[in-house]
Amino acid sequence: MKNKNIIYFDGVCGLCNSFVRLLLKIDKKYKLKFTTLQGKTGQELLKKIHLHQSDFDTVIFQKNEQVYTRSTAVFEIFKTVGGFWNFFLIFKILPTSFTDHIYRQVAKRRFNLFGKLDQCDISMFNKPGQFID
Repeated sequence: MKNKNIIYFDGVCGLCNSFVRLLLKIDKKYKLKFTTLQGKTGQELLKKIHLHQSDFDTVIFQKNEQVYTRSTAVFEIFKTVGGFWNFFLIFKILPTSFTDHIYRQVAKRRFNLFGKLDQCDISMFNKPGQFID
């Protein structure tokens, strides 16, 4: 999928679903597309980038042919959306090892803190044109 900005997220994660809702709200120019890591497209990418096909503890951002994970993915997503959200890029001055550590700690506790859905229902996002697979 060349020239696409695709966000791969854990479809059953409450935090991930909230993040997608936020992005749908702030992406006024429809720059982003979304798919779940559990879906066909997500599984194909996980295999391609050599991540375990049940490794859903990271958001993945594919910008054209470049693939970003964890905190780097979040920074690149905000950079792509632009505007006020570029403010968060200030945290890129921190070492990636540190920001990824924070990301991993939140990811490890995300179900306890934000809940887990039985399954992902993309119809709840009410933006069918922005979802793949």
